[in-house]
Amino acid sequence: MTFGYHPLQGGYDVPMRIVGANVPYEWLIYFIMFIPLGIFAYGFYKRVQVWMLAKGEIHRNDQVGQRIWSLIYYSFAQARIIRKPLAGWMHFALFWGFVVLALAAGVDAAHYWIGWPHIEGSSYIWFSKVVDIMGFLALIGIIVLAGIRYIQKPDRLNDTKQSDGWIILLIFAILFTGYLIEGLRIAAQIKMSTTMAQIAYEQLASPFGWMFAAPFAGTSLDSVLMWHRILWWFHMAIAFLFIAILPFTKLWHIMAGMLNYTFRDLEPSACRMVDNIEEAETFGVEHIEEFGWKDLLDLDSCIRCGRCQENCPAYNTGKALNPKITLIQHMKQHLDEKAPYLIANKNQPEVVEEMAMTEAAEEFVSPMDKSLLYDVVTTEVIWDCTNCRACMEHCPMFIEHIPKIVEMRRNLVMWQGDMPSEAQMAFTNMERNYNPWGVGFANRAEWLNERGVRDKVNLLGEDGKEFEYLLYAGCAVSFDDRYKKVGEALVNLLDKAGVSFGYLGVEEYCCGDSARRLGNEYLYQTMAQQNIESFNNYGVKKIIVVCPHGYNALKNEYPQLGGNYEVYHYTEILAKLVAEGKLKPSQSLGAKISYHDSCFLGRHNGVYDQPRAVLKAAGTSIVEIDKSKEFGFCCGAGGGRMWMEEEAVEGFKRINDTRTDQLLVPSPEMIVTNCPFCLTMISDGVKGAEAEEQTKVFDVAEVLWKTMQ
Repeated sequence: MTFGYHPLQGGYDVPMRIVGANVPYEWLIYFIMFIPLGIFAYGFYKRVQVWMLAKGEIHRNDQVGQRIWSLIYYSFAQARIIRKPLAGWMHFALFWGFVVLALAAGVDAAHYWIGWPHIEGSSYIWFSKVVDIMGFLALIGIIVLAGIRYIQKPDRLNDTKQSDGWIILLIFAILFTGYLIEGLRIAAQIKMSTTMAQIAYEQLASPFGWMFAAPFAGTSLDSVLMWHRILWWFHMAIAFLFIAILPFTKLWHIMAGMLNYTFRDLEPSACRMVDNIEEAETFGVEHIEEFGWKDLLDLDSCIRCGRCQENCPAYNTGKALNPKITLIQHMKQHLDEKAPYLIANKNQPEVVEEMAMTEAAEEFVSPMDKSLLYDVVTTEVIWDCTNCRACMEHCPMFIEHIPKIVEMRRNLVMWQGDMPSEAQMAFTNMERNYNPWGVGFANRAEWLNERGVRDKVNLLGEDGKEFEYLLYAGCAVSFDDRYKKVGEALVNLLDKAGVSFGYLGVEEYCCGDSARRLGNEYLYQTMAQQNIESFNNYGVKKIIVVCPHGYNALKNEYPQLGGNYEVYHYTEILAKLVAEGKLKPSQSLGAKISYHDSCFLGRHNGVYDQPRAVLKAAGTSIVEIDKSKEFGFCCGAGGGRMWMEEEAVEGFKRINDTRTDQLLVPSPEMIVTNCPFCLTMISDGVKGAEAEEQTKVFDVAEVLWKTMQ
């Protein structure tokens, strides 16, 4: 042995292989490896340094056990990645191939550093086989992923960069040269063996390596040994290059994604709370560094897979908002440009002055002078969002898009005073009459008389009877003529089932959801606190909410203000009553229907089955369209967009019309919703499609009540 050189030889009596055989100076690699590891560590430090620029407060140090499980489950099971079968399973194969190959490399390093014994016998065969197969699956994975990006070219990958191709090529080269090296080693050992039986165990230990050895059968032993050495060093060089560039390329999503899995939001769907709002000096986010560290980590975690874009109703109807590009990637680019200035300003303010002077001379617009709201993201993008949560539901990295948009809206509304006129009108209506319709609040309980159900309702301010549930009817039931019919149907159903419930009437205020999601946090908190005070005055414990937006607010957001109650959407209660036999339909409708999943009941709260159970009990036949459940398409009214006019982009339809077209595909007799906003938007869509004669639009409660009459 010279300078750690182990000559290669034919097969061994006991199945095994010698680490680094046929590679002169192989021992150098165990010292050279500290160079890429050092570069990786430096890059890691620089990224953390950027995240630490964040001024916003996000605390994610709770529920440690669940966070560790989240890291393990989503990193190693690739649970969100594989939701998209082809690309997902190919990524799964690529990921696990690299994990297994890295473990094998670690075993080789352990052999050098701590004298880890060679793996021999059946252990060697099985260990080698697993590594061989997993590596080959990774090779297939990268080839298929390259085919998807460059041959199939789905729209979601509409921002392919030159660097993407180089990284794919690098990964392919690492895997492919690994098999060439394995094939050359086996080919050399075959030539050195006296009999084929002496090396036959490699057919089991390295089935694909054996396959790669076949082309070298006619090559001389000296040539095989020479190419084995050359490719071995080349393979190690590009593997080390991979490690070194991790923090500086899109490959960084590997580490950032694992951190995102660990520190993802484990709480129910809710906007972030502004504590002590009366004492706040600013509102929302105006500059990129005012976000929390998790928000900046999100930007590094984005792999540009486009799943958010693919499911975004705004993007799919031609709007300026593209959650991948015009939101996350624009913010990331801005952060990367601005971070050096922020870091320099933090450590050496004089350097920033010099940079500014240089830029002034070159007439260059400094990132410090760019507005996050007007230049980077733009207000058009910010106001396009419906808060439907499709982006967050389908993002494999748990990037939090909606909180970022809401924070920027807060700054526009509460600090800049810059908002669409329709949003301002909705705020004025809520401030004056506690509802976005602007109808006098004194008329809030008049719908009971209009619909003839006053005698079935325990109006708490007047009747004062005992009750188990509070019926939070919401603004739509009170003031929207069409939705008053839904309130009537629900009251009749609850009365028929013998449910004890009370109603606040004029003491009920708007839940505040639209105000909050449009950015007026102060108005939201004012109305929410008024509701909580009313609930507490009457000793409310359980609440039935009609509107999914109010349901989400009362269930997930009121606890931030101390309002903790058992909150149910009315479809959950109806499903329970049907299951218990307290509501027994007297007839079967037998109608073919399309069911529309409300975003705030579905993606925000995971309530998909209960409304379907009610409709099934009513004897309807639900035709599930492609865009249903977690893939459901928004009606266009969420995020406060109900109160804002939507202009159709040339070549596209409005969001509600697009959704209506999807629901009309199976030619249903009915389209059924569970939300007042959805009912309005889909009804308008059916009218616009001139399909009113063939298809009627109803709410779940109305459908069930039809079967009771």
